Amino acid sequence: MRATEEQPLISDGLLAEFANPDFNAQRGEFDASTRALLAIALPEICNELLSWRQTAAQQPLALALALRSEAIATRVADARCTIRAANPIPSDILTDACETLLRHSTDAAERAAASDVLAQLQQAA
Repeated sequence: MRATEEQPLISDGLLAEFANPDFNAQRGEFDASTRALLAIALPEICNELLSWRQTAAQQPLALALALRSEAIATRVADARCTIRAANPIPSDILTDACETLLRHSTDAAERAAASDVLAQLQQAA
């Protein structure tokens, strides 16, 4: 089985687990299924890491821009979730979410709504 961009061979959760090993894992003590998983996944993990390192060395600007774009997309998505939350939102968190949308959203209506909310927050203060 080969990893794809949509469905990696090894999940982020499992990578996080391997990145923070428990005492037994730190000593190299794994059960049979974990050893089998590592035997299959380790080449994929190494290939991915080598690819990232090669890209970082050969195209650092492209990689930095891609990572920045991904970070911005995540911030915009988080801001949208904050604004759409069912529970009341503290004004400082709402302000931050609206400012994020003003700076980074590509949707003109969304930016206008964020601007209106910020104006209302300033009037209320």
